[in-house]
Amino acid sequence: HVMTPVVRIINSIRSEAKQHFSFKVLLDELSAEYRDLQLHTDFRWLSRGRILLRFLSLMSEIKDFMKSRDEDTSMLEDTAWLLDLAFLTDITGKLNNLNRALQGKGKTVADMISALNAFKAPMNILSAHLQWKK
Repeated sequence: HVMTPVVRIINSIRSEAKQHFSFKVLLDELSAEYRDLQLHTDFRWLSRGRILLRFLSLMSEIKDFMKSRDEDTSMLEDTAWLLDLAFLTDITGKLNNLNRALQGKGKTVADMISALNAFKAPMNILSAHLQWKK
């Protein structure tokens, strides 16, 4: 629902050299935070968080670029889809942070349990809130 359109848009922008170059020029002109989109090549879930964050950060530039090419941007203006995108971006970012906290030399079981509990507490609150909202 969220990843498929993101992947399609990224691959569309990156597919042609001229189109990709035009997008990079637009980002430079707008002094955007990022200078490019990463090409999707069936990236792992760990990199999905970074891809989604970059896509979300460049949303207005992506919309402008797509409009300049007369492409449909209705999904990028759909509030429900944007909320799902933001939610997925946030959750994958939190999973990336947990993954980094569980890795590395010198990590003890106690460190890992602490990191896991620090991750689970807000997730339990979020889960309860989502259940309540149904």
